[in-house]
Amino acid sequence: MPRYVYKCLSCEGHFQSWHGINERKNKCDLCGIEEHLVRVPQIPSIKSKPFSEDRKVGDLTNEYIEQNQQLLKEMKEEARKQFYDD
Repeated sequence: MPRYVYKCLSCEGHFQSWHGINERKNKCDLCGIEEHLVRVPQIPSIKSKPFSEDRKVGDLTNEYIEQNQQLLKEMKEEARKQFYDD
């Protein structure tokens, strides 16, 4: 569930609340007064994995493709060597 920060206009306090995106908090957790809350906008934190300068975005995918191509080539050669009875 998302975390939201609210400010009470009555007691001037701040608190956090976890609830669904379509829900709205009406009662202050600090003073208990209703209808005096304002949601404080927050900047979302997005964590990304940094890329090293010597590697590009698709390098890992290309490595897996090359490994599978080599494996497929070996399997084809092995299949050609086998004899099948009709």
